Amino acid sequence: MVIPALNAESTIGDTLSGLATQTAIARDEWELIVVDGGSTDRTCDIVGKDDRVTLLVEKRRGPGVARDTGLRHAKGEIICHLDADAMPTRRWLASLLAPFSDPAVVLVGGKSLSLPPRTPAQRYMASSARIDGEDYSRRPIFPFVPSRNMAVRREAALAIGGWTAECITGEDVDFCHRIRKAFPSEIVYQPEAVLFHHDRETAAELARQAWSYGEGTAHLYIRYAEETKWRAVDALHVAGQVAGRAAKALTLAVGKRLRVADEENAEHAYHHWLWSWSFWRGFYSYRRTGRYR
Repeated sequence: MVIPALNAESTIGDTLSGLATQTAIARDEWELIVVDGGSTDRTCDIVGKDDRVTLLVEKRRGPGVARDTGLRHAKGEIICHLDADAMPTRRWLASLLAPFSDPAVVLVGGKSLSLPPRTPAQRYMASSARIDGEDYSRRPIFPFVPSRNMAVRREAALAIGGWTAECITGEDVDFCHRIRKAFPSEIVYQPEAVLFHHDRETAAELARQAWSYGEGTAHLYIRYAEETKWRAVDALHVAGQVAGRAAKALTLAVGKRLRVADEENAEHAYHHWLWSWSFWRGFYSYRRTGRYR
C-alpha cells in the first residue's frame, strides 16, 4: 500500500488510524509505505511514530513520482493507493483486493465519498460527486481509476515503466491509459471499497485544485495528441459553458440579495462557476506555456 504525502499533518493521523482498524486481513499480511514529498510540517513526525510504516522521502515534485517510488520499494503483488487525506472504512482493503481473485483483473477502483462538509467549498464538492471513480472508469475516452482509491497488479505497473514523473496532475489518467493499452481489460469498479476524503475547505483552495486539474488535462491532450484532438469547436463549447455558469451564478447571487433565490443554489452555482473558470484557466495556461504553475 502506498500513500503520497505533502504537509498532511492535519489528516495523515486519521488515515493511519483507519488503516490500523482494517478487518478481514491481518496487519502483518500487508505493508504500508508513506512517501513524503518534502513536507515542512509534522507529517514525517506523525508517520514516524508508527514502526509498522515505511517512510520514504521523495524530493521530486508530484504525487505520481511519490507513488512510483513506493511502487519500486513495495514487495506485494497488489499495490493499493490512497491519499493522505483519506479515511478508509474498516473493510476497504479487503474489498479493494477481492476482485483480484480473478487473474484477468489488473486494475480496480473503489468508491470515494466526501466527509461531512463544513464549508461552502466542501458542500460543493460533496454535492458534485467529483471525487468518486465510477463515472470516470466508464467514460469512453481515457477511462481511469482515480489514484485516491486504486489497486493495481505490481507486475503490470512495473511492466509499463511505473508512474510518469512529467505528469504533476492527471498522473492517474496517464497511468491507467498506459496500463489498459499494455494489458487490455476492463476496469473493475468496487463500490464496497469505500474511502472518505477531506475536501478542500476554502474557495481559494478549490480554485487551486481546479487549476491544477486543468493543467494536467492539457498535458494529456498534448501527450496523447494522436489519440485525442483539441479543436476550435471544443474551445467554443468551453467558452459557452463557462459563460453560462457565470451568468447563472450572477443571477442567483442577485436573487439571493433580493430574497427570491435559494441561498444553497446560489452557493452551488458560484462554486460551480469558480471550478470551471479555474480549471480552464489552468488548461489554457499549460497549453500556452507547457509548464505547470
